[in-house]
Amino acid sequence: MALTIVAGFSKASAQGSSLNAYSPYTFYGIGDIRSQGIAVTRAMGGASIGFRNYLYVNTLNPASYSSVRGNSFLSNFDMEGQNFYARTSDAKTSYNTFNVRDIAMSFPLIKGMGVGISVTPYSSVGYDVNFYDQSPDVLGDVGQVFYSYAGSGDVTQFKAGVGYELFKNFSVGADLIYYHGKIVRTFSAEPTTITGSGGYYSLMGTSDEYVNSFFGTLGMQWTPVAKSDKVLTVGATWQIGGRMNNQVVESMPLNSTLLPGEDVINREYVSGLQMPNVVSAGFYYHTDKYSFGADYEWADWGTRNKADQSDVLSFRNTNAVRLGGQYTPNRGDVRNAFNRFTYRAGIRWSQGYVVLHDRPISDVALTMGVGIPLRMTGLSNVNLGLELGQRGTTKAGLSRENYLKFTVGFSLFGEDYWFVKVKYD
Repeated sequence: MALTIVAGFSKASAQGSSLNAYSPYTFYGIGDIRSQGIAVTRAMGGASIGFRNYLYVNTLNPASYSSVRGNSFLSNFDMEGQNFYARTSDAKTSYNTFNVRDIAMSFPLIKGMGVGISVTPYSSVGYDVNFYDQSPDVLGDVGQVFYSYAGSGDVTQFKAGVGYELFKNFSVGADLIYYHGKIVRTFSAEPTTITGSGGYYSLMGTSDEYVNSFFGTLGMQWTPVAKSDKVLTVGATWQIGGRMNNQVVESMPLNSTLLPGEDVINREYVSGLQMPNVVSAGFYYHTDKYSFGADYEWADWGTRNKADQSDVLSFRNTNAVRLGGQYTPNRGDVRNAFNRFTYRAGIRWSQGYVVLHDRPISDVALTMGVGIPLRMTGLSNVNLGLELGQRGTTKAGLSRENYLKFTVGFSLFGEDYWFVKVKYD
């Protein structure tokens, strides 16, 4: 199956604006794992593990929730547009999407303790592959056969957690994560007989996968340097893995040969796909004008998941590196608004969790962005981000994908108004 899908991408065509991904690589596993974090950190390459700022909700390290100040309320809302351009050795295709991406909020619970709640995308499936099998054996025995594979769906993660400053400059936190979604996959084979002998029928198979799983993340942040003009924070997280137990409902042909249409099976089973343990570590250093940080991430996808029986597909343990920074010329400049803007840039590199034809799929992207204050003395801002990336290869019948992502994010700070009691004289 894996061999057929990848080879057949040369005949793919883009369609369906409801998809949030468009890639033959999303045929496997749980699909394309989306870049994580809010617009602010994604514009800095995604560096988030050591990021600690009372103006923003950091959804990737629950220990950061303790940074929210008393009598304040943080909220974040992001939208994202994506353009994909993919090509194989002999074909190309493109695709565009635009959707709401992240909703997050954070607020204090007691002194030194903050709460974080977020709804963010985790992964997306989207592919539509159509091709003719015109190999000599098939043409001689059956005729021309048209194959079609399609898939769509998304997995969303809901997070709720707390962060607590255990002692001065050292915080711990925990998130409960609920993954929810549905992935629909279809397959069809339609023969056009040439021999005239007949006896062949069109086949169709469907697979509906329902995702309903709970996992968790533990995090810590330590600030060894906490001076008025410079702050250094280091952090670490551990996302606990385990079996997803997704419910799968299938209606499939008995095997891959062209058999009479009634020879199908209907079954329900629990998916064996396992979420990995994800261990991340990073730092973030900032002053009044500039800041920068870096993350490293490791996940044991390959250790937990077995290879496909065809040996075309296998899983691997993955590594990722994310680094970037930001610069604000003069936050208090009343004459030049551009000096109050925050300019961001970064780079990230990550390995995909599937290996096809013994060729690993990797992803690299350059990121940039700007933060624009909503008003002169306010702390709320609009954050614009741009991501230019590439993954995959055109070798071995695979696909190389170039993409452009544009993000508009709103980071809103309560500025003490949320908890002020209204008084009347």
